[in-house]
Amino acid sequence: MPQIFYICVKFDAMISILIPERNYDCRLLVRDLVEQCVTAAIKYEIIVMDDNSSLFVDENRQINQLPNCTLVEQHQHLGAAKARNTLANMAKYPFLLLMDCDAGVTSPDYMQRYLDHIGQADVIIGGLSYNATPPDKEHMLRWKYGRNRECIPAEVRNQHPYRSLLSFQLLIHKDVLLSHPFEETVKDYGHEDTILGYTFKKQGVSVLHIDNTLEHMGLDTNDVFLQKSLMAARKYLSNPVFKDTTLANDVKLFRVYRTIRRWGLHPILRLAFRLFRPLMKHHLLSGRPSLFIFDMYRLGYLCLVNRLEKSA
Repeated sequence: MPQIFYICVKFDAMISILIPERNYDCRLLVRDLVEQCVTAAIKYEIIVMDDNSSLFVDENRQINQLPNCTLVEQHQHLGAAKARNTLANMAKYPFLLLMDCDAGVTSPDYMQRYLDHIGQADVIIGGLSYNATPPDKEHMLRWKYGRNRECIPAEVRNQHPYRSLLSFQLLIHKDVLLSHPFEETVKDYGHEDTILGYTFKKQGVSVLHIDNTLEHMGLDTNDVFLQKSLMAARKYLSNPVFKDTTLANDVKLFRVYRTIRRWGLHPILRLAFRLFRPLMKHHLLSGRPSLFIFDMYRLGYLCLVNRLEKSA
């Protein structure tokens, strides 16, 4: 029988809010969270871990002046997964609310909504949103991808709760995370959420999605997001965990790539990518990127890199 961790708690909720941060000013986020915790009468702590930043160091040190808030400075880069695991071990309260540093609170009852659902599952995920107003063209690809692929209502996310897991923000019982920590072999961008969701599924950890979004404020430029996306795509070839076909099939890109190889179409896609890569990249870096072209670019890249690595 799977181990069940969740405990129904409605009063005297004790929450540790944990925020890994690197080169981002998250003072406003922390102030908003403090205000809501006080209003909701939550016993709380907020720990921000600066992961060897070179920017906003002095600004974020002001977090130490806020009630029950601490900035922990790391002088060696840990990466997101290890930073989250380290924060979980530091936390003193039984419920952990993890979130990215570039999140923005947009609802006046954000913390209260979590209180209303706390104890209903081992892991509760509020989701994320993006500003409805399009950004400048330099950030259009990340915004368009987020609006179309990541802004999903809870009703839809709950149909595939483990596949829809995003660690942008989640509320989790401390015992659950300590028993099933983030995969620290994932040091750079991509798929730590996929691996965590698959682990939860195998171990019978219950996941509930609710509509309690934070806004993703820190949009990457088109070029940076494209490079990060290729880095994430390459994980299929470089990270041995994706040799597990069940895990790989949880990622649509990898699932389609496996189908292309099974049908013997990868040489055609590889050739097309070689020929049209400059045009496709130019389009994706423009102000009107197509997500279909974005998907084809990543698939073509996988076909090319797989061939290069086999011939090396």
